Amino acid sequence: MINNKNRYILNKRVDDRAIIAMIVPAVLALLIMAWRSTNRTVCVPFTVTARSAHYFTGEVVRFESNIREFQTLQWDFGDEQGNDAKISSAVHSYDAPGDYTVALTVNGECTEYARVTILAAPAVANPRLAVTFVAPQSAEVGKPVLFSDTTVGATRWEWRFGETATVDATDRSPKYTYSTPGLKTVTVVINNDERQMGIAKIYVNPPATPKRRDRPERQVMVAANKPAPGAPPATDSVKKEEPPLVKAPEISNEQFEAQLRAVANKQKTADSFSPYFGGNLNVEANLNGKMMPFTELCNKFSSLKSEKKIKKLSVQLVKNDKTNCIIALFVNLKEKEGLFSKIF
Repeated sequence: MINNKNRYILNKRVDDRAIIAMIVPAVLALLIMAWRSTNRTVCVPFTVTARSAHYFTGEVVRFESNIREFQTLQWDFGDEQGNDAKISSAVHSYDAPGDYTVALTVNGECTEYARVTILAAPAVANPRLAVTFVAPQSAEVGKPVLFSDTTVGATRWEWRFGETATVDATDRSPKYTYSTPGLKTVTVVINNDERQMGIAKIYVNPPATPKRRDRPERQVMVAANKPAPGAPPATDSVKKEEPPLVKAPEISNEQFEAQLRAVANKQKTADSFSPYFGGNLNVEANLNGKMMPFTELCNKFSSLKSEKKIKKLSVQLVKNDKTNCIIALFVNLKEKEGLFSKIF
């Protein structure tokens, strides 16, 4: 038989174990809440506003924000296009009508949104107002780019190259050097008439990484044979033939998207895309507004382990006109949230 003293000690031990079992989860929950509160960034409230005379396709829409203090800004215009900026405003031109959600992410953490509805542009009533100018499809940060207007009857020009909120040049053929990468919207207003506005888009690549030389190239001195007396001087009759231009195979945005899903399913790797990039797998990719090499993008998809983790995926490719090689790409990826991602 268990006497009253032993029964008291046994009940006390049981009560202590129950109390400990209740205290431990509570302490863990408090630690998790404290960790989340200390590591969470406090976002200063800011707004995003769209301004335009006409919200038509092919027209410039200016987006402005009242954010004041920031280190980095990433704009996503809702049509699989975006860019980085150093000022709190951006301009963009939409190619198709529809409703778009514009997102501005500050310092990679705080995001604010705005909605804009774009209508189909009406037919040009006066063909004389048409503007034509020459602009490259791609550029590189730190290298000057040449633009040239060819509009008949133009005498005044106001150029905006998509990086500042002011007029950048007033010449017929200006040069401009970009300081940030991404897709830029270039506009030129002719003769101070807002109806005479030309629009183009140019993708600006990050600065190229200089090639390292492990050792200097060896210089081989070849002694030339002296011509015989009275003989004519030797001429170089061998002409160097330029290698034939090899074009990359064609691939659409939808087909490229399917290939990325195959990477998530462990069916393909980054090397599988080499023919489409002309062998350069370090082409910059824009993933949800963040720039990274294409190989890093593939590692991101490979870490998903299955395309079932993908909630939404869209791809926009930028290709070289001559070689058909991909020189940049924009990827919009939304992952399905799991239990642990919601908790932590």
